[in-house]
Amino acid sequence: MAAVLQQVQGGMWLVLGLALGAMLLSVLVRSAAFKGWWGEYKVRRWLAQDLDAQHYHCAHNITLRRQDGSTTQIDHVVISRYGVFVLETKHLRGWIFGGEKQRTWTQTIYRHRTSFPSPLHQNWGHIKALEELLQLPLQHLHSVVVFTGDCQFKTAMPGYVTQGRAVTALIRSYREEVLDTPAVAQLVSALSHQRLEPTRRTHKAHVAQLQQRHALPPTSTARRKVMPSQPRMTPKAPAVLRQPALAPAHLAAAPPQPALVLPTLAAPLLEPTPCPACGDSVVRRSLPDSAGMARYFLRCERFPHCRFLQPETVEQAPSP
Repeated sequence: MAAVLQQVQGGMWLVLGLALGAMLLSVLVRSAAFKGWWGEYKVRRWLAQDLDAQHYHCAHNITLRRQDGSTTQIDHVVISRYGVFVLETKHLRGWIFGGEKQRTWTQTIYRHRTSFPSPLHQNWGHIKALEELLQLPLQHLHSVVVFTGDCQFKTAMPGYVTQGRAVTALIRSYREEVLDTPAVAQLVSALSHQRLEPTRRTHKAHVAQLQQRHALPPTSTARRKVMPSQPRMTPKAPAVLRQPALAPAHLAAAPPQPALVLPTLAAPLLEPTPCPACGDSVVRRSLPDSAGMARYFLRCERFPHCRFLQPETVEQAPSP
C-alpha cells in the first residue's frame, strides 16, 4: 500500500511539474524578447538558405558605437557587390497601419491597438551609422524592413517593406554592381572590427541607453493627467471677410454683393499642440454646414486610430 501511495504521489508531482513548465513556456513565448529573437532567427535562416555565401556576406545582431558616443543595434547586414543591405526585423501579428513619413505605426488585434516606432525611421538611423563608420556613399546602402509574424498591411507600404521569406527575393532583385570584390572584402573586415562584442552585457548597456534617451520628462506625464480633455491652446478662428457698409440708394453704382467667407480649407495651428488622448499632434480641420459656413474643429493627426475631436466656435458674417 505504501508503494502505491508513493507512486501516486510521484505521478502527481510529475503532472504538477509539467503544468508549471507549460505555464512558464507560455509566458516566455509571449514575451517581447522571445518574439524579437524568433523573428531575427527566422530571417537569419532564410538568408543562409536563399543567398549564395560567395556573393552575399551576412552579419547579425550588430552593435555599433557612433561618433557621438551613442550605440545603435542592427538586426542584419548583408554586404555584396550590389550594395550593403540593412535589415530591420519586426515580428508582429494583426493589422499593421503605417506610412513612410509617420514616426509611429499602429498594430491592431481585434479592438486592441498598440503603437510602435516606425521601422523606417529606426532603419534610417542604422543606415546613417553605417555611412559614417564605413565611409560608404549613401546610395550604396539599401534599407529593407521585413515583418516575420502573421500580420497584414492595411496601408500602402514602400517597396522595401516586405514580409516573410520574400526578403531574400527583394535582396536578389538588385542586380547593378556598385562594389568590386576587394571593396566587399574591405567592408566585411571593417564591420567585423567596428562592431562591439556580441555579449549580453553589450545588449543590456544598449537597452539602458535607449531607455534613458527616450524617457519622458515627468512634467509631460503630469500635464497630460491634469488636462485629459483639453489641448494646451485653442487657436482663434480665421477672420471672416465682412461686406463693407452700403452707400445710399441714389449713390449706389452696383447691386450689393453677398458677404464673402474664407474657403473651407484646413487652417494650420499657430504652433504644434499635443493630442491629450495619445500625445501626437493636433491639426485643425473644417467642414461646411447646411448654410455653407465653415465649421472648424480640432482633430488628432492619427485619426482614425485616435478619436480625439473637439468642436470650435467660428464667427460668422452678419446677414446683409
